[in-house]
Amino acid sequence: MFVLIVGRDLERRSELAETLAQLGLEWKVEWVGETAEAMALLEGRGVDVIAVDGGEARGVDLLRRAREKHPQAVRLLLLPPGAEPSASAIDIAHRHLGLPLQAGALVEAVEGIGELFEVLDNPDLKAKVGAIAQLPPAPDTYLAISKALADPNVGAAQVVQMLSRDPALVAKVLRVCNSAFFSGGRPVADLKAAVVRLGLETLRRVVLAAEALSANNGPEAEAIRRRAFFASQLASRLLPGPSAEMASTAALLAELGRLLPGFRDARGDDGQASYADAGAWLLGLWGLPMPIVEGVAFHLQPARSRQRGFWIPGAVHVAHALVGGIALDEAWLDAAGLRDKLPEWQRLAGKLADLETA
Repeated sequence: MFVLIVGRDLERRSELAETLAQLGLEWKVEWVGETAEAMALLEGRGVDVIAVDGGEARGVDLLRRAREKHPQAVRLLLLPPGAEPSASAIDIAHRHLGLPLQAGALVEAVEGIGELFEVLDNPDLKAKVGAIAQLPPAPDTYLAISKALADPNVGAAQVVQMLSRDPALVAKVLRVCNSAFFSGGRPVADLKAAVVRLGLETLRRVVLAAEALSANNGPEAEAIRRRAFFASQLASRLLPGPSAEMASTAALLAELGRLLPGFRDARGDDGQASYADAGAWLLGLWGLPMPIVEGVAFHLQPARSRQRGFWIPGAVHVAHALVGGIALDEAWLDAAGLRDKLPEWQRLAGKLADLETA
């Protein structure tokens, strides 16, 4: 495996080499300090993993080029403590790691993404999805808004203009905005008011819900939507900081696979593809950021994710368990050392439930 690390933080070289040797991993690691040098390497040979310091000039461009040249490579963005990834970085990077780079975190991230790729390459999943006559269309407006928000010059007026081109979607968005989960008891009359009330990031998530979850009707679909909105609000509070938005979006879409024929009750207990696998596969097909895909793929069994600590799969799992959609994985909770956090999470879920019924 060839690993390319781009950045000036070279003090971790010996630690990484030592960790790889201890684990018996035969990785060839090359560190470079400049994006231009890294770009030349990408053009000249294959890359399995690329990790780029987010502070480097053209760092996101480098990850984008890696995706074009080597689409199967694991793409990692390295961020200093407290830094948040840009919208464009979220779309490009599979995962974000902290600086200074820790050898264990790097190995874990690479193995975790490999595990996710295996989920999406499941033959049973591909066969079942292939038998579906018509897959739900990609949420084009959501993807367009996401791309637009990566431009710092785009503001609320442009987003409202984009949405206004689809009156049917506008009606769905306003309906979601006026639900108890988002309105706070105050009606939202138009898109401009929705932007002011919710903010652009939350509005983007509402658009995604309107596009992805509103195609199906009936009592079961409505129950899925209600759980999705509740779990989305809860997940963003369970995982504060840079990952909160992605956790919220993953929780919103966690049961998307249950809207696909043949996956309604499939939980993967018998070794077959679950509705979580199906939802993750569809999101990957749509081109949503990989951390969101990972959160959906592993939310039924968070222990399958190799990410240390409490991250997106765990937050989505806990949110949906407290909403009542799935059973809480008690063994994972104890193994992760999170048991003491459960009472506070339960209180938080109770407060959100009270707001919904108020």
